[in-house]
Amino acid sequence: MDVKQAELIIRAQAGDEQAFEQIFMQFEGLVWKMYSQQRVRPQPNDWQQECRVVLHKTLRLLRNQAWAALTIYYQRSLQTHVVQLWRNEYRVLDMQVPILKETVAPYEVKQAVAPYEPTVNEWLTIIIEWYLTLPGKERELAYLLIQGYGMAEAAKAINRSRSWCYGVRRKWQLFYNDEIRKH
Repeated sequence: MDVKQAELIIRAQAGDEQAFEQIFMQFEGLVWKMYSQQRVRPQPNDWQQECRVVLHKTLRLLRNQAWAALTIYYQRSLQTHVVQLWRNEYRVLDMQVPILKETVAPYEVKQAVAPYEPTVNEWLTIIIEWYLTLPGKERELAYLLIQGYGMAEAAKAINRSRSWCYGVRRKWQLFYNDEIRKH
């Protein structure tokens, strides 16, 4: 069966319409499954023609004549094509954007308040205060990571699992994100 499918792919790539139709018919279930999952649905005949074009492009670019490779590439190509159809449907056309006339007064942006940016010293104070509040093993982990140890090495040095260390690091990231939002 693999040899027949490979020959079918080679014939379709060479321009054989019957081989192309046989391949397309074998993907009919995938074609209509993708159609049913779309939010923006073209007419069924249009969708079928779009799928034919996508299959033609996929066959043209396919280097490996294995059926599995064709199936994977065709499915991904269809998914990409669906996204492209959606983008085209919702693209703002140039003619829909109002054209500003010269008589319109220009809009000048003046910033009333300068944004607050913490200084290096303020950040160092925040980090030191945070470091001092850490429990013993977390403080040891932070110290080892700052020295350049990898997560596995640090976990071994403090007799903890790597998953525990990654969980602690995630907790630190959440803390950091909260501090950024505050400032």
